[in-house]
Order: sequence, then C-alpha cells, then structure tokens
Amino acid sequence: MGPVKAFCPGGITSFFEPYRMRRLGQIPENLRAAARGGGFTIEKGTTTCVSARRARKNRIEVYIDNEPTRNAYTTETVAKLLLRQTDRRFALKIEHEVEVPIGAGYGASATGALSAALAINELLTLGLTFDELGFFAHAADIKCRTGLGTVGPLLVGGCVIQKEGGPPGLCRIDRIPIKPSYMIISGSYGPISTRKILDSKTIIKKIGQEGRRTMHLILKKPNLRNFLQQSEDFAFRVGFMTERVERLIEAARRAGSVGATQNMLGEAFHAVVEEDLAEEVLVALRDLIPDGRLFSTRIDFEGARLL
Repeated sequence: MGPVKAFCPGGITSFFEPYRMRRLGQIPENLRAAARGGGFTIEKGTTTCVSARRARKNRIEVYIDNEPTRNAYTTETVAKLLLRQTDRRFALKIEHEVEVPIGAGYGASATGALSAALAINELLTLGLTFDELGFFAHAADIKCRTGLGTVGPLLVGGCVIQKEGGPPGLCRIDRIPIKPSYMIISGSYGPISTRKILDSKTIIKKIGQEGRRTMHLILKKPNLRNFLQQSEDFAFRVGFMTERVERLIEAARRAGSVGATQNMLGEAFHAVVEEDLAEEVLVALRDLIPDGRLFSTRIDFEGARLL
C-alpha cells in the first residue's frame, strides 16, 4: 500500500513557559505537561513517505535520510498510537527526509511525528481530523520528552504565539501579522538536551517565571521587532545564551536584521530579515559559523499538509 507523502514545516521556538495543565477530563495525567510560548514555522522541515503492507503483527521501520534508525522514538510512538485505531495489522515503513538540524531547537521530533501521522491516516484510511492527528503527535512528543508544545503551532504556521498549551483542539494559538517576504536566517552549532532541561525542576521554575514575563511584554506590544527583542532578553535571563550564539545575534543585528535570538532549545540562533538584506546578513555571519551550518528559509504560513 502507498506510498503516501506528507510535509511538516520546521518549528523554531523563540521563548517558552513550561507548566502543567489543570485537570481536564480528556487529558490523562501523563500528558498534562504543556508550554506557552512563541516562535516561527519555516519552509525547511520534514517530508515523510509512508508505505504499508498487511502483516500478522504490527511492525514499524523508520528511516532518516535513507538510513535505518532506532532513535526515532517520537515517530515510532505516534505510529504505535495510530495502529491502535484499527483492528488490522500492518508493517509500516516510514521514511523521513529532514531538512533541519536534529536536536537544536527546530522541532525535528514533532515534525517527524506530525508528518508521519498525516501520511499514516491517509494510507490506512483511519478517518481522523487534523486536531485528532495533532493530539496523537503531541502525545508522542510529551511521552518521549522531546517537546512540550511544538505540535500545535506546526498545524497553523507563521509567527505564532501559543497563549495556552496542550494538544491541538485545546491549545490557544494566535499569530503576529507579518509580511510573507521576511526571511529567516538560522544556524546551529549543535544540540542542547531537551530531556535534561525538562528533568531539572530548578531550571524549569526559572524558565517558567521568565517565560510568563516575556509573554506579557510581547502581548503589550505585539509586533515582530518587539517579539524578537523580548525573546532575546528571555534567552539571556534564563542563561542558555552561549558566547558563540551571542556573537551571531550581534552580527545579524549589525548587518540589518529586524532582530535575532537563540533557538529553544539548542546552541542555535534565528534572525528575521527583509528579503533584500538576506544575502548581506548571510555574508556577515559566514565568518562566525561554518557555511554548512548556516541556512536561509522563508516562513511557512500553511502548516503541516499532505503532498
């Protein structure tokens, strides 16, 4: 059967506030971890191809950029959750083409899970809606501790403000209106372990306080420049900003970007620039970061979709 393809834009988180959702009948205890925050969806993301054949028992194979992997826990988890929605048994082959760095604040785990969910739903004719598929992808992201609230914004697109966290259908998402001509320039030195951060109560408390403050200051003046400035201040205050990332942000600002900040969570940065200044900003940054780790992309306004 198949193949069926789906695409999910990358998701860059600029700031966030982790918290636990209040008790709601439809949300089990183990899925009440959530986050408010904001960021961007980008045209670089994950394209997923899923094929299937009938089998005596369910099996899942995951490939990333043509290589078999046993580390795609979030994708495997969402596939298992969706296979429970049918009485039939399948051997699934899930192939991800990932255009963004993994583990560096581009939402790679969530993009893989959500694009896989869209393709599996179509291929196996499960008949689930966007919100229902988003719920399963969100549940996988939370269970695998690879994110707290990345999935909801990936269904929406743009410059996103997540006013309330939780799965699609329950989260509250707004957007800052921005021109489609803006470009994102981003680069990554490497990952920061999301799992380690989420396991530290002291760090989580600090992030929560600063995340609430940042959200308040952005909503008082909801424009792109203020969004980026407050997000940069957030990264400084929570102590994630490395010297290398700080130098990139300063260089992007001097070269004419609207603003820049650190990815949450990664030793990575993103700057927003006018289209006609993009090359100038890229040139200014190439002396500071290896060219292969630097890229430019447009902002995605469509969200996750079947291809």
